[in-house]
Amino acid sequence: MLPALRPGRARVGDTGDRAAEYDAFISYSHAWDRDVANALQRALQSFGRPWYRPRSLKLFRDETNLTASPHLWRDIEQGLRRSRWLVVMASPSAAASPWVRQEIGWWLTHRSADTLLLAWTDGTLVWDPERTSFDWSRTDALPREELATAFDEQPRWVDLRWLRSLEQTRSDPRLLDSVAQFVAPLTGRSKDELIGDHVRQRRRTRHWVQATVTVLTALLLIAVAGGITAYDQRNRARAQTLVAQSRQLVAEASSIGDTHPDLARQLLAQAYRFAPTAESLGALVESRAMPRGVPSLGSVRAAAYSSRGVLVTAGDGVRLFEPPLMSRPVTLDSGQQPVTAVAFSPDGALLALGSADGRVRLLAAGDGGRTRPLATVPAPAGRTEVVTLVLTSAGRLVVMTEKGGAVLDVEDPARTRTVAEVPEASVAASPSGDLMATARADGQLRLWDLSGSGRPRPVATLTAPPGGIERMSQRAVFSPDGQTLAVAGRDSRVGLWDVADPARPVARPELYAQSRNGIRAVEFSPDATTLATGDSDGTIALWDVSDPLRPRPGARMTGHTGTVSGLSFSPDGHTLASVGEESAETGVLRLWTVSGTERTSAFTVLPTSGFFEPSFSPDSRLLAAGGNPTTVWQVGDPGTPRLAATVETVRVTGQAASFGLDGRTLFSGLPVKAWDLTDPADPRDLIPETRRTWGAHSVEVNPTLPLLAVANRSGDAVELWNIADRERPRPLGTLDGVDTYTYALAFSSDGELLAAPVDDGRSVRLWKVTGDAPPTRVGEVPTDRGRATALAFAPDRRTLLLGDESGTVTLWDVSRPTRPVRKGFSARHTGTIGGITVHPGGELAATTGLDGRVRLWNVTDPARPVEMVSLSNGGFYAGAGLAFSPDGGLLAVGGDRGMRLWTVDPAAILQQLCAESTAITRDQWAQYLPDRPYDPPCA
Repeated sequence: MLPALRPGRARVGDTGDRAAEYDAFISYSHAWDRDVANALQRALQSFGRPWYRPRSLKLFRDETNLTASPHLWRDIEQGLRRSRWLVVMASPSAAASPWVRQEIGWWLTHRSADTLLLAWTDGTLVWDPERTSFDWSRTDALPREELATAFDEQPRWVDLRWLRSLEQTRSDPRLLDSVAQFVAPLTGRSKDELIGDHVRQRRRTRHWVQATVTVLTALLLIAVAGGITAYDQRNRARAQTLVAQSRQLVAEASSIGDTHPDLARQLLAQAYRFAPTAESLGALVESRAMPRGVPSLGSVRAAAYSSRGVLVTAGDGVRLFEPPLMSRPVTLDSGQQPVTAVAFSPDGALLALGSADGRVRLLAAGDGGRTRPLATVPAPAGRTEVVTLVLTSAGRLVVMTEKGGAVLDVEDPARTRTVAEVPEASVAASPSGDLMATARADGQLRLWDLSGSGRPRPVATLTAPPGGIERMSQRAVFSPDGQTLAVAGRDSRVGLWDVADPARPVARPELYAQSRNGIRAVEFSPDATTLATGDSDGTIALWDVSDPLRPRPGARMTGHTGTVSGLSFSPDGHTLASVGEESAETGVLRLWTVSGTERTSAFTVLPTSGFFEPSFSPDSRLLAAGGNPTTVWQVGDPGTPRLAATVETVRVTGQAASFGLDGRTLFSGLPVKAWDLTDPADPRDLIPETRRTWGAHSVEVNPTLPLLAVANRSGDAVELWNIADRERPRPLGTLDGVDTYTYALAFSSDGELLAAPVDDGRSVRLWKVTGDAPPTRVGEVPTDRGRATALAFAPDRRTLLLGDESGTVTLWDVSRPTRPVRKGFSARHTGTIGGITVHPGGELAATTGLDGRVRLWNVTDPARPVEMVSLSNGGFYAGAGLAFSPDGGLLAVGGDRGMRLWTVDPAAILQQLCAESTAITRDQWAQYLPDRPYDPPCA
């Protein structure tokens, strides 16, 4: 049997059997024509078929219509009986097939040859017109016995032999013609009409498909666009939620920063984790102003710094913390009694620990927190808890208790001896050990001279502050130079005396600390200009006592919840350690970052002078601070920066300095000088023959060209120098009519533009510069809000930041220098802008002003500069020069009270926050973030 053809609808020779269900029955040879029959059946059933109908003709072919059955011929006969036409696939294999012959025989018996169609697929077919029959001598594609007398005239057959050798595809035009020849008799329609309908139907179908695809594509695009919009809106909503939560956490951290600093640090880390907003980044930079809790062993009763910066905390346990990171403390054996007082010798090599039973242990203090026990001094008869210890440079130890004091010679700790005893309650001893203050039973103070032999000799009596004084530790203290005595009374007053002449002490104005229950601790800063007081309600107050006749109040810090019982300044005076009683049995230690009488978020203050703009080396490892003298600092290593070198000092005004592009040459002027800092510790003068007595106040190095711009107040011009040969710089030209009384000079990041304010104050002029030709004027930026006083280009080269004398910061687009465009401005400063700098990343800017503020700005959108934070800078800091390090990690701000450094790298700050705080607990997380699963930021 062979594949089927589409049957016709005309019914010839019907014998009266039941109505036909198939248009045609396909008879073929399975061995030869299976694939061709299958292809023909598909082509017949799809010919002229509309896209919405399953098929046009219903055909019977054994492989598609028969199922497994024990009566195969009976089923085939039923198919023949229910078909209108018989299509025979003519081939030698079909002619030899008994099934094909039986099917043809049945058809000719029960139907008529008029409804029999031939599809020639192989072999030979030859018609003999004379005999009105096939030439059976040559025809081998049909069975002779069944068809010898079947036809009265030549039948039409369709040649499908090509279908076997070519690809079976509906796009072949021969297939269309061949199929039409079968469909025409099956449907009773002409071939031309069928082909026309088929072509029209295919065209219509193609149009429908194209339209459908277009509509579906449009719907898909709409759906995708809708999905993207929904996704974007969802992300925007989530981002807005995160921003809101970030701002809320920043506000929460700000409110609890002093009382719960560990939790505040965790909240800030999570706030930045939610969204790196301007508020969260500003809070990170400012976070160093929060106190730091120091881990201790049980309750803390005393703390002290050594001259080397080592911090010791004592109480139920004793710990040593090494600078600069103050991590990995060394724990010492505290003995059987709690330690109540601690002291270091002036050189930091000897440590004394006083106990509650009156004994004092002496230890040798080495590097890395290493200690070695030297001796234990037994408690003198009748003595009680040690409240204060003083180790002097002369090898003496002053031990003070509530029942008296004693002076011991500990120059040889193995052979300590008592030099003298004081019968009254001791409250203070001078650092040299020459003076001691005691509290008499009548509430008055007595000064004792311990100089010479060390035997106490009363020299003066002082009137205590109103209410008298308490016989407790740190209620009285001598200044580091021993010339001032501060004594806290039972009320909120602190008395000051000038004891430079112990026999004739002079009372100074008292300090009124506004304490409800009295001052419990006092301490001088190392330079004796600041006095810290701690009261019973947990408040710490700072006082400026640099002028003893006019003491002024400073910052007040309220982190402790109980009495502040001890205070100690670090050797540089920038950290204050406070011991506070959280309960009757518990005391904690906190470290406060201070500068003078104010808190600060700077991590260090370098002892420099002058308002000159600081300059970092290109690798950010060195920092040059202009002034008198100019100093070079190593800042690239972890920890506190250290002084590397001091270069030539000029008289009168000092000098500005700036690093060259090679990172090893430091330039200053005028005239231009250069130093080789290949070895920072040993600067080499490259132009020794040049001498000067007046230093330039502004020196700018071009970021790409060997060019230097120098301004000096002695004239009204800015000089340009070619520094290609650093040992022989040569003048290149001048910019006349420039306002040289400001520090405002700026090169663009590509080195092509130089900006400077003009002398009449009405504009900022732009010049195009090269490394070997005089500058060319290319444009002007108006300054209608006031004279320009500070300038800086953003890294994009297009944006110029301009600060003026009205306190306004304006951002200009100068991508077309001849036609600058104002983008945005802010007037947050209330005085003249003294300095501007832009972060290498281009997103941050920093400004200083005569209002004493250092402000950080988000300038991502030049049209809308956003103030991030006003930094705690240690007080009034007007007219400062400032700069970001090239690696973006540091901000340096220089003024008349030193160079302050801030960390502005978020990653470094976050690492520090996590290192300085314990992880947020589940309960705390549930309190501040109840809608989010527990996920601590520092895990």
